Amino acid sequence: MEDLRSLIRDVLSEELARLQPEAVPSTPRVTEEVVAIRSSADLNVFAQKLLGMAQDGRVRADIIEGRHRFRLSHDGSTPIVAHQPMAPSANAPAPAQFVSGMVSERDIATLPDGTRNVRAGKAVKFTPLARDEMRRRGITVERTTS
Repeated sequence: MEDLRSLIRDVLSEELARLQPEAVPSTPRVTEEVVAIRSSADLNVFAQKLLGMAQDGRVRADIIEGRHRFRLSHDGSTPIVAHQPMAPSANAPAPAQFVSGMVSERDIATLPDGTRNVRAGKAVKFTPLARDEMRRRGITVERTTS
């Protein structure tokens, strides 16, 4: 009987030794990347790099799960440039303009996506639904003098 117990102890000890490394969770590796963003151009370069990194599924998962982190550099040698508004695009559409009459919700709905500003003459009236649609889309009204 003692031989059987000894044999069971040996078998269990071998099996537990083999399972033990799997039972202890390994600490996840964390990669930290220092990023220097001092201008809008630097930000655009970083965004393009990040999009390229996201093409690799493993790297994308590491970023999402926090195993790949980004840290801003603070070397102090170069001052950070404040936000500089971008020049309007040469092919940007002109703001929508209403000269006179009543503007309805349908008129606002026909404006292109991304419209943020409309010009309206003094005599132009907006229906309540048009005002609701403009508020929903974040469109502001700039009144003209004519």
